[in-house]
Amino acid sequence: MTFLRKTFVCTVLISIAALGTACSGRLVFAADDLDKVLAKLDDAAKAFTSAQADIKWDNTQTQPVLDTDSQVGTVIFARGKDGQMQVAVHIKTDNGKPVLKDLSYTGGVGKMYDPAIKQIQVFKVGDKGNQLQSFLTLGFGGSGQDLKKNWDITPAGTEAVNGTQAVKLQLVPRDPAMAKSAPKVILWIDPDKGVAVKQQRFDSGGNYVVFTYSNIQLNKKVPSSAFEIKTASGTQVVNH
Repeated sequence: MTFLRKTFVCTVLISIAALGTACSGRLVFAADDLDKVLAKLDDAAKAFTSAQADIKWDNTQTQPVLDTDSQVGTVIFARGKDGQMQVAVHIKTDNGKPVLKDLSYTGGVGKMYDPAIKQIQVFKVGDKGNQLQSFLTLGFGGSGQDLKKNWDITPAGTEAVNGTQAVKLQLVPRDPAMAKSAPKVILWIDPDKGVAVKQQRFDSGGNYVVFTYSNIQLNKKVPSSAFEIKTASGTQVVNH
């Protein structure tokens, strides 16, 4: 599971270190439908302050052998005073077993805390901040215009995700550096709320991670302490 653990850390922290069940139901998706979806994202971005949801993600390693890894928890997205996105993830289960871990990203620093081994890993973004924000705002707080600016968009029909008939978009990064670590992303958008209900990210080796969001609550007040991780005495700090 070494590769999967690395993938998990990088993708949940939105590839800081690497920078790097849906029912079929495809429908005809015209160009003007894409314009409507992007316009809805523009409207949602103007009103966006925060989003809270349950999250399930499945990591899939395709090479050298097929392997999967699954985590379940909750996630919080909130726009900070500086306009940058902050994220906090609280893990509850790992492959069906109870596990408690906390992850956060705020102020250019990502953290992952594992209380079971009393260790916190710290990732500094540095000059990758703009690339990171492109990932952080995918489906939560990002405008349609930003999506068009940063990604080549291909409509891929509609598909039911947790009872929502979502618009499916295939995205390819315009930034060559970003494309090396994440050459393709598939996004499922709730056309009424203008937020993501599912996301799939591929790496250059064909491995991928799928995030599925449910019980989404928008624009509720989020205290700044939500992005702080409290550690036990004696916790080891590992800087990357």
